Amino acid sequence: MALAFSIYDVSAEFVMDVAKAVASSPHPLNKQDLRESFSRSGGYISNAISQCLQLGLVVQDGDYVSSEKYRDLIKRSERSQLHLPFREALQRYPPFLLYTDFISKGYSSGESANMTRGIFRIQSSREIVEKSLRSWGIYAQLIERGKSGKLSIPDAEQGLPSEYVERLLKALRADLQARIFIIETMSQQAFAYVTSKGIGIDDLSDALVNYETDSKTSANKAFQNFEHFLFKLGEDIGGNMSSLNGIMQYADEIRSKKGMLNNQLHLCHGLGGLRNMAHHDPDKETGKPWNFTPQGAIISALIVPTVIRNLYLYWAEKKQEF
Repeated sequence: MALAFSIYDVSAEFVMDVAKAVASSPHPLNKQDLRESFSRSGGYISNAISQCLQLGLVVQDGDYVSSEKYRDLIKRSERSQLHLPFREALQRYPPFLLYTDFISKGYSSGESANMTRGIFRIQSSREIVEKSLRSWGIYAQLIERGKSGKLSIPDAEQGLPSEYVERLLKALRADLQARIFIIETMSQQAFAYVTSKGIGIDDLSDALVNYETDSKTSANKAFQNFEHFLFKLGEDIGGNMSSLNGIMQYADEIRSKKGMLNNQLHLCHGLGGLRNMAHHDPDKETGKPWNFTPQGAIISALIVPTVIRNLYLYWAEKKQEF
């Protein structure tokens, strides 16, 4: 089943008020508990809860509890700093990432929102999608509005007090830049496809950001992402993927269904060898592990989205493009 996204007409500030209440509670909260907590309409509170769920700030297991990923940061943050956990969640949200990617390429907010709405088949009105994505980005300090009204992606934030906040912002800036670069390398079409299949780009962005400090893990994450993509692509092509294992076997099955060309099969086998070097220790021939250099790791992080783009565009549009 394709992953569906919904965008609600609710302010980022109130989304974080709800997330703060849930994170601060010693027990799970239900919808009535949250209605008692705020002097807002029931519909508006429901919209905020739904957006918290969409962004992964809150999870539902019967009642609502804070996401483990964001709970501590939300609890630590003062109200004036709640844009930080919101920012971290927002820049992992595929509709906002695609919207931001279009803005970074010179499209207006309305044009970017409309294309995002169409690509992800979001049911909310054009006005709500544009207003929400724009206002959320500005609140999160991911987007700036110039004097002319044109939106842009700022290079840096100023005036935030603590060293912890500065370190967090530096990491978030690098992560957003990596995600936008991955979308550009992968293509918007392939990004929409992998997102619809429930494949995130977290591992690819981590691989790009951390290739120097943790080279082998970064390479492994990139190839793990590619393996997941091949499995899903193979399913769509009609392959019997559940009986197979690993990049090379998945690629052979896709090739047998005429889902890729022979040169693409060679590419996939090469990536399968790299995946084995990054993931399986020791090497069967030498009994020793492979050492991954930063150069090897960055090549791995770059070639995976490139080959995903190559395979997807051939399957979907019969384009031979690398």
